[in-house]
Amino acid sequence: MQLSGDITLANAHALWEALAPGAAGAAQIDVSAVTRVDSSALALILALRRRAGPQCRVVGFTSRLAALASVYDVEALFQPASGAVVGG
Repeated sequence: MQLSGDITLANAHALWEALAPGAAGAAQIDVSAVTRVDSSALALILALRRRAGPQCRVVGFTSRLAALASVYDVEALFQPASGAVVGG
């Protein structure tokens, strides 16, 4: 699954409705092409990963997403069990 463009409060719900039905079983969510974010982006990515299942990895984590995750102290939620940096 590939996410791209802006993910903000203005479009997060519409993106959820469009992407959630196809998220089940996804192996990864690539966020490398996401450009503008707010906390809604973090919520959407986590919800999609939860819908996908435990095998799903978030890859391509941008510096903007990493900074936002750090501000909210949720960066651990975006790391695989091994502790390696997501997307790294």
